[in-house]
Amino acid sequence: PENTPKERVRNMIKEKAGELLKTITHFDTFNDKKQRRVSHAFRLIFQSSDKTLTDDEVNYPMWNITAAINEQTGFNVR
Repeated sequence: PENTPKERVRNMIKEKAGELLKTITHFDTFNDKKQRRVSHAFRLIFQSSDKTLTDDEVNYPMWNITAAINEQTGFNVR
């Protein structure tokens, strides 16, 4: 919905991302006045100081983030 603050989405991402999330940056907001919706864009950086991460090691927290946002809020993750 159009009144969704970016901080709410950011907090949900941080809560579900796990310890490999090193940086989260909000870089864009798009307001669709016709549909009364807002889109927030975030850049996530996952990193380990010990090794190169595999796709699975990054896909798992991304799945957690997407599932939590979809289930808890009904928002669309794109």
